[in-house]
Amino acid sequence: MNRNDRHPYLSAGLTAFAVIAASLCLFFALFHFQEVAQFFNTLGAILRPVFMGAVIAFLLLPVHRTILKCLTAMTSEKRTKNQRDMAFLNLTAIVLSLLLAMLLIYLLLAMVLPQVYDSVVGLVQSIPDYMEVVQEWLQIFFEDNPEIQSTVMSIYTSAAVSLEQWLNSDILPNLESMSTTLEWLRKDIIPNLTGVVAGVSGVVVGFLVLVKDLLIALIVSVYLLARKDIFAAQSKKIVYSLFRTDIGDLIVGEVRNAYKIMSGFINGKLLDSLIIGILCLICCNLLKFPYPALVSTIIGVTNIIPFFGPFIGAIPCGLLIFLVNPLQAVYFAIFILVLQQFDGNILGPKILGESTGLASFWVLFSILLFGGLFGFAGMVLGVPVFAMIYGIISRVVAYRLRSHGLPVDTEDYMGKTGPMDHFHVRASENEERERRT
Repeated sequence: MNRNDRHPYLSAGLTAFAVIAASLCLFFALFHFQEVAQFFNTLGAILRPVFMGAVIAFLLLPVHRTILKCLTAMTSEKRTKNQRDMAFLNLTAIVLSLLLAMLLIYLLLAMVLPQVYDSVVGLVQSIPDYMEVVQEWLQIFFEDNPEIQSTVMSIYTSAAVSLEQWLNSDILPNLESMSTTLEWLRKDIIPNLTGVVAGVSGVVVGFLVLVKDLLIALIVSVYLLARKDIFAAQSKKIVYSLFRTDIGDLIVGEVRNAYKIMSGFINGKLLDSLIIGILCLICCNLLKFPYPALVSTIIGVTNIIPFFGPFIGAIPCGLLIFLVNPLQAVYFAIFILVLQQFDGNILGPKILGESTGLASFWVLFSILLFGGLFGFAGMVLGVPVFAMIYGIISRVVAYRLRSHGLPVDTEDYMGKTGPMDHFHVRASENEERERRT
């Protein structure tokens, strides 16, 4: 048996081995799901700086390309052909993009943080006044509704009796003498304080770990931006080595389209939310709403979430304003409706354009699905991810329809279509006519 005769048996054996190995891996993953999930959680925690660096590089890539294009235009053609000079220009563009991003973040924090701090301090100082307002409102409400008052008073009386019994049975006996007090502190209070101290120390350690991860992420982002072309070329080599040329072209094209959708949506949404936050701050100051900086920050941040973001941000802000002035809360609700109509119908389409191409139903569906699976990150990234999946499915369906000689437009399938053979016959006639010409 020569080498060519052994080739089909070798391919069949490798295919059978791959199927058996995949089945065993699937069996292990299903019956050891917790261990597999724990492994991936540990792996994600280890690689978290890399993921954060990839996100930073992804956000800085448009800025980096713009700066590099400007630097290349100001450089002579002779020097742009030199790899060392281009590497130096690339590194300069990376440094300038990082400095520009840090400058923008600093300016935003310098403008927003002092006002947010003043708003939070004013809110804390106003809590006693809010409590008095709530007490007066409850008193008037109970006077107008004696049945509810009797029910609430019975619950209040039982709670007061339970509190008095707890004080007489647990607290006061432990305070009768110095020895019992010290014993009570040693057995009950100090262990709880130890847990509180451990929790506080855990928060501090977590913050330090986050700072460390951010520093590593900045370094990773620099490496990714510096070697992005090499990584892209290596990825293409892998794709074309595993698949046929036509399938490789399809995969590369889909990846480019996915990057276009993702970058267009995320960068556009960040710019849109920044503009909405600034407009909200200006209008809140003009309309004399309380806590303008705090309200504008919440509105701007939650506006990143499509569809539900305006409502998520407006509810707590409206409650804060309601505690100060109920009438202003009504005006604030009207203002938010006008602002979101402006964002949804004018500003958003102008910035985002047709970056996703999804209908409103699919936007809502993707937010609910990915938000339920992945939380806040899923709500933000669900729309562009689903848009990529939707685009791939649409192109596959269109390709299969064309291969069957059927129309691609959705309008051709509206209503009662009947047999589709006439489309196939028409496509065959068109092909025959094109072949003759």
